[in-house]
Amino acid sequence: MNNVVIIVNEVAGQGRAKKLWESWKDRLPFSFTLFKTEYSGHATAISKEYADASQEPLLIIAIGGDGTIHEILSGLIGYNHVRVGVVSAGSGNDFGRTFFVFKTIEQLNEYVLEFQSSEYMDMGTLKTNSEKFHFVNNAGFGFDAHVVYAANNSSWKKWLNRLGLGKLVYILYLVKELFCFQKFSFSLLNKEDEIKFEDVWFITVCNQPYFGGGMKISPSSLPNDSLIELTIVHHLKRTKLLFIFGTVFFGKHTAYKEIKQIQAKEFTIQMNDEVYGHVDGEFSCMTTPGSTFTFKVESDAWNLAKPPSKRS
Repeated sequence: MNNVVIIVNEVAGQGRAKKLWESWKDRLPFSFTLFKTEYSGHATAISKEYADASQEPLLIIAIGGDGTIHEILSGLIGYNHVRVGVVSAGSGNDFGRTFFVFKTIEQLNEYVLEFQSSEYMDMGTLKTNSEKFHFVNNAGFGFDAHVVYAANNSSWKKWLNRLGLGKLVYILYLVKELFCFQKFSFSLLNKEDEIKFEDVWFITVCNQPYFGGGMKISPSSLPNDSLIELTIVHHLKRTKLLFIFGTVFFGKHTAYKEIKQIQAKEFTIQMNDEVYGHVDGEFSCMTTPGSTFTFKVESDAWNLAKPPSKRS
């Protein structure tokens, strides 16, 4: 068995990953095993199968978007002998804004042939009454999750993807939901008391600063500090949300009183309404009134492949 496995999601980035792989595949001076994902969850199954098959050092290289990376890492929690290298080739690429990624074929070749270095990173978890989800970037409930769900299930998305305009569908639904979204309430629970938040647009728990294709929602988040950050947007008028929206790309939104951020190792919340949820930008679940959810950080959960001189 080769100790290098490459997993390519050819549809990522509206075909960008496929084009990149086609230009790189004959220029790799090392042996490898190649897989091309065929269905949702395939990357998780591949990575877990190979991690289970051998205790020898293993390098898995992901070529795709944030969804592909999420799947691979979900299959590798706790496998200390596996390093994960990433070539970002998706649409949003929030992962690559914080974590080290291979930007050129020369970087990748040099790493495989000369380095064995890596750095442990944290992983977030979202636990419901019946399921447990992992996230490397962020997870949450509310407006953003509703927009993603509506856009991903829209008949417009495939049509716009064929024109190379797939991102427009998210903008269209963002504008639509800005006027239609029904705000919700939830309670933040801890050992001492219960804090209720009303008129909430969304709540997001982050392991790194970025979400939504470059929005710096949680500027203080670090992916290896054994902490996660909760961002709450509430009591915000619709017109002001539109005004604040642009400031999120620069992390300046935190100055507004309607934005609350809390740092901890764990958060437990109780939802009071039906709200869409997401993990790393993919639909996770729909809440029900009275349901509880726990966010936690798992320290040193996976190994990021990176040259020794690079810092995350």
